[in-house]
Amino acid sequence: MGNTFATPMNRAARRRVQRETARAQPQKDKEQLEIIARYCGCMEEIKLRTEVLEGFLTGKISAKYLPPTVECECLQFRKILELIALGSLVAHKEEYSKQREKFAQDWHAARILKEVEKINPAFYPVPTRQVRDPTTGRVRATEDVKEPYLTRSDFVVLYDKCGDLLHAANPFGRAKDYEGFARSAIPWLSKIKTLLNHHQIQLADKDTQLWVLMVSKDDGKAHAAIMKRGSKVEGT
Repeated sequence: MGNTFATPMNRAARRRVQRETARAQPQKDKEQLEIIARYCGCMEEIKLRTEVLEGFLTGKISAKYLPPTVECECLQFRKILELIALGSLVAHKEEYSKQREKFAQDWHAARILKEVEKINPAFYPVPTRQVRDPTTGRVRATEDVKEPYLTRSDFVVLYDKCGDLLHAANPFGRAKDYEGFARSAIPWLSKIKTLLNHHQIQLADKDTQLWVLMVSKDDGKAHAAIMKRGSKVEGT
């Protein structure tokens, strides 16, 4: 069987395709900007909850007794993890909504990650570090971080630990290890910060990523950009 080539389009057909593409592009740009805005909104809330969490961990805030203080910490950890998961949902909204009709009601972090993983096994944030040009100060590359960060398996472990401590202890079951969690809370938070400080998310399109900076040197806010292989598409 010989090679098959597409029939060249005539001038009228080319113009029609160009008009259709031009009409579709503004909508695509709008959708990308919405993804970025919603994702950065999740990151900003994480920063606020991190501030509250640090207040408990440094002793500036207290619930008077150890158990309720640790439970307050666990609540913030759970909320942070849920926001990480919801950020993944935002980054894969189009694909996720096709599988989950009621995606806007989803809240359980571990289940959201499982569903997103079905769409894109490489969805989990990858922590990176910006490498700047010593002369211009501009970012010329990124490199993987070497410090411990919150891995995909860590996420589930921490989510379950916090969930366990947020439920009342059964008098006939094992005692809650509040002291143990209190000792591990600072390392857990450090791992989360390392994960999110500057991270990249592989989108369903293998040539597209979402690059995120939690604290911009210009305004202190979270910023993100959708990056196509070889060029930046949209950002804020």
